[in-house]
Amino acid sequence: MNFQYHNPIRFVFGTDAINQLPEFCQDRKVLLIYGGGAIQKNGVYDRLAGTLNAVGIPFVEFGGVTAATYQTILDGIALAQREQVNAIVEIGGASVMDTGKAIAFGVVHEGLEDFIEGRTKSDGKHLFDIVVPTYPSTGSEANGVCDIMEYKGHGTELFGAWPDICLMDPTVTLSLDRQSTAYSVLVCFIQASAWFIGNHQNDIAKGFAKTVLRTLLESYKKLLADPADLRAREHVMWASCVNTMGVFRSGVDNFYPWTLFSVGYIPRVAHGVSYREALAAAYPNWLKGISQYHVGDIRMLFTEIFDIDPALEDAAVVETGCAHLRMIMQAGGIPLSLSVHGACPSLEYVSSALAPEDFGEFTLEEMHRMISACYQ
Repeated sequence: MNFQYHNPIRFVFGTDAINQLPEFCQDRKVLLIYGGGAIQKNGVYDRLAGTLNAVGIPFVEFGGVTAATYQTILDGIALAQREQVNAIVEIGGASVMDTGKAIAFGVVHEGLEDFIEGRTKSDGKHLFDIVVPTYPSTGSEANGVCDIMEYKGHGTELFGAWPDICLMDPTVTLSLDRQSTAYSVLVCFIQASAWFIGNHQNDIAKGFAKTVLRTLLESYKKLLADPADLRAREHVMWASCVNTMGVFRSGVDNFYPWTLFSVGYIPRVAHGVSYREALAAAYPNWLKGISQYHVGDIRMLFTEIFDIDPALEDAAVVETGCAHLRMIMQAGGIPLSLSVHGACPSLEYVSSALAPEDFGEFTLEEMHRMISACYQ
């Protein structure tokens, strides 16, 4: 095994985590970033703003962030520079956190495009940055990656934009409705499963991933039965975090699982489908498609995580496992089809939207077949 591991973030976990915000923001002026208004409705905004006001820490608001678009990031950078803030606090889901991390990075760097396009490597410098996740799923709070939408007509990523502090209070997720909770767990599960099936070298990292996957499934069932199960919500929040810390990635030797995100990418750019909805719809169709190339790994996923009968033949394991997965999704109110968004994009559209490396072992026709299945 050959790998390096480093994570510079300090994680504070517990029901009093948000109350510790002033401790980290002393003598700072804060740019407070949040999304479409959910934190006002569930009281999280009042808690967070109240802790800052109580000790006289000044802050400027940058709300309404519903997507991490390049223009939104540029607007946030301009606001931060104009207001001369020296700290960023973002509270919300992945879009808010990716936006905040990119702003913290962009304020202290000229030529952000050079970093996005890889001409210049990150030096790690950024404004002091605190993330407060309220929707655990993608694990943006635990890494230095920012997914950016609408950059020169497509999606892209900025690497090396790490936050400094992550304040994790599982009680902020209690207000999530049934479907949102289901998506939260499922997206985290899908991402973690890539580390599980793609790692054939590091038994420790693979074991970590297996524990997280089984814990997520159990937490999913508990939360559908009792949305107020705080221990289950704690497990989901921590699973989302460790999912992208990098521990699971150590020793990964096969990166074919990332073709799943190619399947999910097309509905996002073609119809504006959200990341969570596109990924969930793509997952069972991709599992069936990839099984023709890596049936041993997919069999392991279904038998060791979903407890599908290992005595079944490979094809039966895959069919039974996908059916079981769809049943689990439906129990949480997750739609299996994207047909409400329109018709499946054409073969030509898929060919133009994806780079050659995005196909992995799949042919264009195979990729289009999986995408088409998402719309059926």
